[in-house]
Amino acid sequence: MTMIYDLLLSNPLSSISYLLLLISILSLWFKQEIKIWGTITAASLVCGVISNRIDIIGIISIVILCLLYHAINSINFILLVRTISGALAVILSVMLAAHLIPGFNNWKVVDSVSLTETSLPYSMYLNMDKTLVGLAILSLGFPLVKSLKEWAFVLRSTLPIFLVGLIVLSSVSQIFSYTQWDVKFPDLFFVWALKNLLFTCVSEEAFFRGFLQRNLFKILREYKYGNILSLITVSILFGLAHFAGGFKYVILSTIAGIVYGYAYQKTQRIEASILCHFGVNTFHFIFLTYPALANM
Repeated sequence: MTMIYDLLLSNPLSSISYLLLLISILSLWFKQEIKIWGTITAASLVCGVISNRIDIIGIISIVILCLLYHAINSINFILLVRTISGALAVILSVMLAAHLIPGFNNWKVVDSVSLTETSLPYSMYLNMDKTLVGLAILSLGFPLVKSLKEWAFVLRSTLPIFLVGLIVLSSVSQIFSYTQWDVKFPDLFFVWALKNLLFTCVSEEAFFRGFLQRNLFKILREYKYGNILSLITVSILFGLAHFAGGFKYVILSTIAGIVYGYAYQKTQRIEASILCHFGVNTFHFIFLTYPALANM
């Protein structure tokens, strides 16, 4: 497992590119000013270009995405322009997250490694395209927690939801024979954790809860069950987005989407769904078969 650290050290420009992207995301929780996150992201992209992780097509696609999300949030544009911008932003975001836009050379840092004897082989990519989608959404005025008092509220409100969700998900996962108890702590955990939190959980929650669920609720809030409908709809979409893992994984991801979506709905804080998401993934990684049983 130490090979992952050797790989990161042997490709310093690529490592710096992803490290700067990570710092750019973290900076949003201090100040959402373009001169801060924009400068750090630009430096990340420059290193990415030099190290062949991204090219001009990839950069253009991200600039367009940022402009679309800016148009959605701008009160200076008429509703039609904002609606069209929203539709285009969804299409482009999905294509970027699915790695369908050329211009990105995402770095595979773990290649088909079985973490334990009973688990399927696991590969890990550092995905710049998907990560930049989350950054584009959260950087443009999205309300983020800034004070210790707000963090205390989020943690206090999220913990019961997380614990119930964790019990349900781990139980259903084992009923499906998708996982079993399999305690481990691989050397790659710390790289996995940083990648999973800031590149996976932040990006997925920004798009599904921060953008889709938030805006669908705005559309449906006049209806009696608009909050439930928006939660269920986006959770199903979240489940379907994980179709590559098979039918069982779609069901588990849909249930997980309900947990994360409810945490966001209750607190109106994206941090709640991010923490739930990361907590579930971390529990799965350490205590259950990861990513799934080889003979499921």
